[in-house]
Amino acid sequence: MDLLAAAAAAAPAAGAVALRGPTRLTEEQRWSIIALHKDSRSNRHIAKQLHCNRETVRAVLARYAATGSPGSGARRGRPRCTDERTDEQIALVGHVEKFTSPRQVRRKLDLGCCGRTVDRRLQEADLFGRVARHKRAYTTEELRKRLSFAEGYKGWTPEQWSKVLFSDEKCFYGNGFCGRTWVRRPKGEALNPEYCVHKTAHPVKVNVWACFCASGQGYCHIFNEKLDKHLYKRILSENLLPSAALHFSLAPPLVEQWQFLQDNSPNHTAMAVRTWLHNNGVSCIDFPPYSPDLNPIENLWAALTRRVEEFQCDTMEELQDVIAAEWDKIDGDYMRTLVHSMPTRCQAVIDAKGWHTKY
Repeated sequence: MDLLAAAAAAAPAAGAVALRGPTRLTEEQRWSIIALHKDSRSNRHIAKQLHCNRETVRAVLARYAATGSPGSGARRGRPRCTDERTDEQIALVGHVEKFTSPRQVRRKLDLGCCGRTVDRRLQEADLFGRVARHKRAYTTEELRKRLSFAEGYKGWTPEQWSKVLFSDEKCFYGNGFCGRTWVRRPKGEALNPEYCVHKTAHPVKVNVWACFCASGQGYCHIFNEKLDKHLYKRILSENLLPSAALHFSLAPPLVEQWQFLQDNSPNHTAMAVRTWLHNNGVSCIDFPPYSPDLNPIENLWAALTRRVEEFQCDTMEELQDVIAAEWDKIDGDYMRTLVHSMPTRCQAVIDAKGWHTKY
């Protein structure tokens, strides 16, 4: 292909967006300028043909006349205000003092650059500023129990986990709860009442006990009292077996084997509760302490919370109605996916040597 043909191919189609701002010409477009110039085309014509400025055309022609190439060459940019040794020191401090900030690093090393420069150097060392997660520091015994659970149940199939009923409690809030709230405000207006969230002495809230399995939801029990072993025993007596009856066969002689999983809250492990479970033939899975990542109902609570937060509940009755309605709407495929993730959760605990996992 000769230069004129290349110029025609590189020319943008009619109606194409013109090159603006810092957009650089491609190598093909630069050679097109040279080809059109050798064909005795004016700079105005070339600029119009390639949708660029005449100053750009003149710059490309001048570089070609001086160097024999229309390339723009390397661009140096703004010089760095830190040398290689300083960059290494910044990275070393970031690796050693993990909970430090760019300003603290700048003060520690007595640097003349700003905190934003230090932050860029830390990012170049693959150390990115993030909000640290709050996680429990497991004891040796807690790690042992988590690993024991994961090793013991890692061989269970999704079908076996489908015979497990998962349960837990959750507190839901309505109007008046002051969690993290984003606001768009002008500078200097942080204390303006129009941009502040006003606390309520007694926000609307209710407590919920619920259970689910791979086949779907169990019953959802909403209560306002303080949970103790006596209330928990009453909740189980009214909801657990009826929930199991929704998904498993409980009638003899074809009694379907199912198991119950709950965490190790003192209310759950009280003697009165354990006695009730034993007397009613409920087989419980020995669950490790402080292991929400091994109970998929935690993910279900998160999904339900997002649904409930879409509604403005000004009274306790409204909040109760919303929770009950949204609980019934949770997708069955989602619950099945959560239950079938148990083998992967167990393996994740093993891979993490008992520590926290992404679940």
